[in-house]
Amino acid sequence: MGDLALTILKLLICIPFVILLIYLSLKVGGNKLQNIQNGKYIKILERIQVSKENYLLVVRLGEKAYVMSSTNNKIETISELTEEEFQKITSSIKMPEFKNFNVFFNNIRNKKEEKNDKET
Repeated sequence: MGDLALTILKLLICIPFVILLIYLSLKVGGNKLQNIQNGKYIKILERIQVSKENYLLVVRLGEKAYVMSSTNNKIETISELTEEEFQKITSSIKMPEFKNFNVFFNNIRNKKEEKNDKET
């Protein structure tokens, strides 16, 4: 009985600590990761798995955009996209950005409430 109580006590101490570490890493690391990716010259806009080892990529290299094929052994350029095609693709990609963690959780909560309202 004493070992069980000690184990539960350890869990009650460790779990909040782990949750705090996760929160801090997302709060601090998320902003830095976003800032690092925003400054890249090469940017992968979309990646779709075609088979177990093959992917199709939409890649922006400076001012030009390409459709590429990626396998374990090689990467090939399939075609160069026109500016019009590139704009069409980037406008269809919706990447949600949240100002902070609270906004993120509020968004999730609102979606659940809307889903519950539709069901009733």
